[in-house]
Amino acid sequence: MSNRRRTEPSEAAEPSAPLPRKRPSRWHRPLWWIKLVVVVALLLCYLSIHVSPVTFWPLAFLGMAYPYLLLVNLLLIGWWFVFRRKRMLPSVLAILLGWSHVGEYVQLFGRNAGPDGAGDGVKVMSYNVRLFDLYNWSHNKEARDRIFVMLHREDPSILCLQEFYNHERGMDDGFITKDSLMARWRFTDCHDVYTAHSRYGHHMGIATFSAYPIVKKGVIHFPDDLNNLCLWSDLVIKKDTVRVYNAHLASIRFGDEDYRFMKDLAPDTDSDSLASGGKRIAGRLKNAFIRRTTEVETIVRHMRKSPHPILYCGDLNDTPMSWGYHHLRDLDLEDAFVESGSGIGHTYIGAFPSFRIDHILHSEALTSWDFNTVADELSDHRAITCRVAVEEQD
Repeated sequence: MSNRRRTEPSEAAEPSAPLPRKRPSRWHRPLWWIKLVVVVALLLCYLSIHVSPVTFWPLAFLGMAYPYLLLVNLLLIGWWFVFRRKRMLPSVLAILLGWSHVGEYVQLFGRNAGPDGAGDGVKVMSYNVRLFDLYNWSHNKEARDRIFVMLHREDPSILCLQEFYNHERGMDDGFITKDSLMARWRFTDCHDVYTAHSRYGHHMGIATFSAYPIVKKGVIHFPDDLNNLCLWSDLVIKKDTVRVYNAHLASIRFGDEDYRFMKDLAPDTDSDSLASGGKRIAGRLKNAFIRRTTEVETIVRHMRKSPHPILYCGDLNDTPMSWGYHHLRDLDLEDAFVESGSGIGHTYIGAFPSFRIDHILHSEALTSWDFNTVADELSDHRAITCRVAVEEQD
């Protein structure tokens, strides 16, 4: 008989019981729902470039929010990377689906050199000068002179100004603009049109100054908005003719009451004030989105008939994640910022959140480089510049 002790069933090794699932942190559940909301909102942003605001304007509002929604998704990716990596997936996929749009907002490495044989190219500037700060009566001449100093430093050959101010008498108030630009710079031609006039000889509009001959020009009027318009000017640059569009499209037109509402907005704002202020601002946004849609459609119809390469400059009042911006680019127009910009490139610096709403676009027959968002804060917009050249055709 064996001396080995027989193992009783009760003494047999039992399999280890599974560890209880770790209870999720109280922070994870609300963040999960927040993540789902911002992922859906980001996906709807991508629809905003395909759906006209006339059809469904709230998508245009989401398009404006794109950089902020992108940032929130990136922050949530960082959070879930630390705690629960599988939950990163929805945000990662949403960003990857719209990855091509990231470059419309951020560029890391600008291209400073043009193609071989292009030389220095033609320097172009687009700038909303806000009437040279006309209504800041105690300092308007100082603002104008500082803008002139910046223009002299940048020295563009083609200068597209929006919210341009001119005084037909000029000498009696010392606030000379057009005559000074024509006299002090190498500009030889000017195409200016005004949408507002006063009985004292004040005129407000837009103007294109050129160091090259303007051989043909015209105006695109918008019947639903008498304060905005688009100029087109055919410039002869060496042996080539380029059609330059200079546009100022419909703004949101916030009033003092709207700016005060946004400035004083706080968590303890009462619900009635929040509802009335929010409704008023939403109404202004809706109106501006729809007006710009009509204006862009009018410009695009004109551009389709252009016999020359196109150079578009102007205050679009729309961000890259907008129907208007992409409707213009559907004409195979390149964005000079995307081609050779660096950094974020925000151009609006007023009371509303900062966005890139000023653009220089051009036909594929042109090439651009050395895009720059000028740092000087002399208006509620920053000036933008680049160099362009006509590509040699084989």
